[in-house]
Amino acid sequence: MRKYFLLFVMAMILLSTGYMGSKAFGEENMMQKMMEMGKKNFQQSLDNGKELYEDSSLGTTGLTCKSCHPKGGTAGGRVEMTYKGKVMKPMIPILKGAAAHFPAPRGPERKVVTLKGMNNLCIKAFLKGKPLDENNHKANDLANYVSTFSVNVPLTPNGRMIYE
Repeated sequence: MRKYFLLFVMAMILLSTGYMGSKAFGEENMMQKMMEMGKKNFQQSLDNGKELYEDSSLGTTGLTCKSCHPKGGTAGGRVEMTYKGKVMKPMIPILKGAAAHFPAPRGPERKVVTLKGMNNLCIKAFLKGKPLDENNHKANDLANYVSTFSVNVPLTPNGRMIYE
């Protein structure tokens, strides 16, 4: 349902500016073409995001996002990371419902990060990899896929992460 909302908003903007009513754009066929194009592009983004989610080459540890978050859940327990020379062992949260709580303060410094930023924190800290350029389609694709774990999941109070 959410994936069609953006397409609907785009169509409404085009309608309100007169582009959709122009005979030069083919009137009734234009809306259909936009919807088909959007579905294909969005599905391709989800497919690419799933590949990244399961790709061990994002880091150097041999782990993937899926290693800690199978099916958007949690592998449970804690994972070790080093921050400014200090060893920390944060709990592994569940991703189901998490996407709706970004941007939010996360990480050791409690900096406000987007979902793409949180993905990058995990890539750096746990997979020991190079963060994705947040303006690149790969970062968008991974965030889009991670967001699918939040579809039809009720919001948790105060944006708290769930660990069990």
